[in-house]
Amino acid sequence: MTSRSQMDISPGIWSFRRLLASIGRRLFGTLVRVETTEPLVALTFDDGPHPVYTSQILELCNVAQARATFFVIGKHAVAHRDIVRRIGAEGHAIGNHTFTHIRMPQTQRWRRWQELWQTQQVLLPYRVRLFRPPYGGQSYGSRFDTLLFGYEVVAWTFHIEDWVHQPAEQLATRLVEQIRPGSIVLLHDRLVNPRDPNAADRSNLVSALAMVLPTLSRKYRFVTIPELIHAGKPVRVPWFRPAL
Repeated sequence: MTSRSQMDISPGIWSFRRLLASIGRRLFGTLVRVETTEPLVALTFDDGPHPVYTSQILELCNVAQARATFFVIGKHAVAHRDIVRRIGAEGHAIGNHTFTHIRMPQTQRWRRWQELWQTQQVLLPYRVRLFRPPYGGQSYGSRFDTLLFGYEVVAWTFHIEDWVHQPAEQLATRLVEQIRPGSIVLLHDRLVNPRDPNAADRSNLVSALAMVLPTLSRKYRFVTIPELIHAGKPVRVPWFRPAL
């Protein structure tokens, strides 16, 4: 039921409020998916690059004619510049995932700026203005910092808990069951500080992707985050929570 106070508000004020809400979502919202009628999906990989597993994933993407987005850690990018160059050369997008994988909400502002800036310099000229907070942690303060740096903050639509050791078949099944047009999928080509030591071995994830990518690529087209954004209506939501 509409309250009297709501009825007293003019259509002009409601329009203005909707405009402010839209601007707020664009500036401070976090991207979680894209509404699109096209069969497009964005695979994203965090924490790399890894000297073995990232290259294996790139090979699978080449075979499936898939493009992905890699949110890399600055110190890993420094150690494996050749892989970063390959990621960019093969048409994938590269985003910022901080230099040392800090927990953004619990870190002082000067350090957050340092982490963003250092990684940004390492990724030139390959990086785009995309950022994913480590552990999915974000506060109002850290979101404001990424806004100052001009980043689109990207979360995810779903994950398959690939940070927990699972058989390749189980990972593959979870991916197939959840994938939808416009999805942003959280995966890891490397794990920083894995809570499950057995999960540091990414072989099962690589095997899972090898199982499903050939089939899924006949139904979906795997694109980068910038390509997905331009193909539909980005869905941005308030995403303020402590690091997992």
